[in-house]
Amino acid sequence: MFRLMRVARVANALVIPIALVCLLTLSSAHADYSTPAQTVWLDDQKVRYHLMGDAGAPVAIVLGGGPGFSSWNLEPVQRRLAELGYRTAIMDMIGVGENANGGELPTGQALLDVWVEQIEALRRAVTDERPVVLLGHSWGALTALLYTRTHPDAVHRLVLLNPVDPERRAMRDVAEQIDRRRSRELGESWDDERAWEQPMGGGDDSAATARHQIERSLPSYFRDYAQGQRYAEQFDDSDFSPRLNIEGWRAYRADPVDYATIREWDIPIDVIGCRDDLLMPESLDSLQANLSLARVEVLTGCVHFPWEEVPGAFTEALTRIVSRPAGQGAGNTP
Repeated sequence: MFRLMRVARVANALVIPIALVCLLTLSSAHADYSTPAQTVWLDDQKVRYHLMGDAGAPVAIVLGGGPGFSSWNLEPVQRRLAELGYRTAIMDMIGVGENANGGELPTGQALLDVWVEQIEALRRAVTDERPVVLLGHSWGALTALLYTRTHPDAVHRLVLLNPVDPERRAMRDVAEQIDRRRSRELGESWDDERAWEQPMGGGDDSAATARHQIERSLPSYFRDYAQGQRYAEQFDDSDFSPRLNIEGWRAYRADPVDYATIREWDIPIDVIGCRDDLLMPESLDSLQANLSLARVEVLTGCVHFPWEEVPGAFTEALTRIVSRPAGQGAGNTP
């Protein structure tokens, strides 16, 4: 997840998680979904989504992060789930990427309500009303919890991948960690006060802010800094909305999902995390202290994108979780 450094501190610690990442200024080629888009309607808005897997198979929905980022970079996770026997759906949230729709979204809590009902519209489109597996990465873990709070009977299992903890305790020192990592890797010093004082408005300013922030932040979410730089070259301005990022975090802070509510759900919750993730160990410590988790898989050799950094180990961990029937064989990997 990215933190909008100086802007974030002024704006009450707003954060950009990188579950869905974006752009460097010199993108050589913009990647995208590899499967054709299908559509479902939410009121008067057309929502595009992408499916993998056989009809009739149990359904999994992959939720990316941000908020306000495109989701195509999670397609390898979608593919793994399809290979494991799931009919798997993925989509951009309304307001960004191929679901930008050129329109204005509501602000405040109504924004999150729209996104929750977008997920419900997708679930109804791809399943015969059976509960689904929700896999949420980074901010997407919070999206999964928000959806489950409204539709608990629609969820069969929650899989949280390098999640933001519901109380956001892991977010407190992210900006400082990025600063230290960048300075160490590039051997440069720069004026933190001046570098991050940029407007967060729309239009060109919004795009420039996104490029400025992500060019400096994304590589820090990879163990191999150079791999992170190469990864970022696939993204462009269409993948990110700074306004939705700010609005999403503001809305969640106003009405977070509390642990007491989560404990009321009869739903297995599994966690896959990277030992070196910038959210670790605080996020996992918070989850384990407040919830009875079904299974925890902690991977080494990765920071925030295990399907890119350690694809073999990630696939094995995902297989151990989703191939096990809900409620069976709870355990933890240290």
